[in-house]
Amino acid sequence: MKLKNLAAASVVALTALSSQAASFNWGAHDAFEVGGNTVSGAVFDTFSFSLGAGSMLTSSVIANPGSFLGAAYTLYSAGADHMIGGGDDSLVGAWGFNTANTVTLGSGSYYYSVLGGATGSSTYAISSVAAAVPEPETYALLGAGLGVVGFLASRRRRES
Repeated sequence: MKLKNLAAASVVALTALSSQAASFNWGAHDAFEVGGNTVSGAVFDTFSFSLGAGSMLTSSVIANPGSFLGAAYTLYSAGADHMIGGGDDSLVGAWGFNTANTVTLGSGSYYYSVLGGATGSSTYAISSVAAAVPEPETYALLGAGLGVVGFLASRRRRES
């Protein structure tokens, strides 16, 4: 745990020494959002957005892993300014891997924090996809429809 705190403090210190902080505002999150930046040195970028309804959010950051040191991105709730998931679960993903991370969120304001250190001039891209979370009534209708189809199928089998 101390190693994590030391790494975080090092990144914050590097960020304070560098003017590599950028803020991007996506506004209301569309179905697909993408952003990125070309950076050198310490990186501390934020991508803020809002959700009007509950959504499943899938995100990833793509970058050349050899160009970034200790790079990661984290999802925060802007209102309470706390990490989504809290504790060790708050790390959304590490750079350089082609993996997507999914979380279900309610309506509100959020932001991604992208931080790390770039060796030389390097570029990264962050993508975020929001899909509506079905309401409970949707699942009830789906279950009723499957029940009707099953009933009709069993009736046809008996009549044959």
